[in-house]
Amino acid sequence: MADVIIEKRELLFAVEGVKAPQSLLLEADLTVAGLLERVRHATGRHDLVEALIEDEESALAHHELVFERITIEDFRLIHVASGGEITVTVAFNGVKQRTFKPSATMAKIIRWAMHEFGIEGDPSEFQLKVGDAVLPPGEHLGQVAHGAKEVRLALVMKIRPQG
Repeated sequence: MADVIIEKRELLFAVEGVKAPQSLLLEADLTVAGLLERVRHATGRHDLVEALIEDEESALAHHELVFERITIEDFRLIHVASGGEITVTVAFNGVKQRTFKPSATMAKIIRWAMHEFGIEGDPSEFQLKVGDAVLPPGEHLGQVAHGAKEVRLALVMKIRPQG
């Protein structure tokens, strides 16, 4: 009888409420449902019920194959979340509010806030802060909110050193 070789691949992903990205070695033909089961087992979090691709609004269908949806050429983190949306309040000469999926990046929220506040220019000239902490543009909202379904952010211009 021939040995069956099961190809495995490493998946880098974000988990709602966890700051640092995580990784697991998974079967190449694993479905999203299988991914959710493995992540729940690895983290002990049974509230994790959906997987989203970074900055997308819709959760992946449970029957989809994980590694068919992500590519090296267009790498975006998968975000495993508890479901639902997070209400974001952004302050900048006033206050604007909207809900986003936990997989929304800070860059996406900056672009939205600039539009809402009527700010023209390059989004890379701005950053979001929570308290005194500056948030990297690639960080996911679900990583920032620490499991909460509401977060308050400040939109600020980046300070460029002179000299």
